[in-house]
Amino acid sequence: MNGAAKGPGACASCGRPLAPGAAFCRGCGAAIQSAPSEPPRKPGRGRAILLACLALLLVGAGAGAAIALLGGGDSRQTEAAPPGPSATVPTDETAAPIQTGEASSGSGGGQAGFPAVSRAQMAQEIQSLLLAYHEDVVEDRVHDAWILLSARKRAQNLRESGYAQWARAQGSLAPYLTPAGIAVRVDALEDDGVARVLVTGMRWSAPGSSCSEWSGLTWVKYEGGSWTYDPGYSTTAERERTWKPRRPELLGATC
Repeated sequence: MNGAAKGPGACASCGRPLAPGAAFCRGCGAAIQSAPSEPPRKPGRGRAILLACLALLLVGAGAGAAIALLGGGDSRQTEAAPPGPSATVPTDETAAPIQTGEASSGSGGGQAGFPAVSRAQMAQEIQSLLLAYHEDVVEDRVHDAWILLSARKRAQNLRESGYAQWARAQGSLAPYLTPAGIAVRVDALEDDGVARVLVTGMRWSAPGSSCSEWSGLTWVKYEGGSWTYDPGYSTTAERERTWKPRRPELLGATC
């Protein structure tokens, strides 16, 4: 029996045919070894197959589709958020200040030669100029006052009387003038950057004077990007023709 061929249903020890489902051989009593079962699949085999497929997808369809199938990350696209409604770009019409006619107290400098600002801002800038000028006169800083004059007014003073005489005339105001309360209102915009303004609020205390306030109309000129002081009815021939007969209306004329 030991030399007998061992069939697929025979005992591995003695070769005796085995009964179906037997646990022991009836001939020799040896335990029957069952046929090895199919080895278990290694974990991750299915994922390995999926990864192989994804490799093909990466080549053919791009990374976006592969990431979506894998499920290992956020499949949402990381595009920048679309821009919101674009801001309104100011046009010349919306950006420019109001520039209406001279009759409106809120109108801006719409004429050539004037700064493109509101009438209120214009008055404030002119007030700062005239306050600085008169404070320089009172504090005996006549040279500082001189450089605040318009170019044509300086030229006229040099031509008609000279700097020294002009300085003495301004110095005569110093003991009696108090500029601190000055207020300015734009009365009219003339040609060539010249504005006529009404000045009030400066106290005048000269003994025997017929007035207590240094007030009245005067002129300023916008040149070189800033306001300059352009006083006096005699500065131009046209102004003299109009204002010489109206001299009492001018700044300080009745004091």
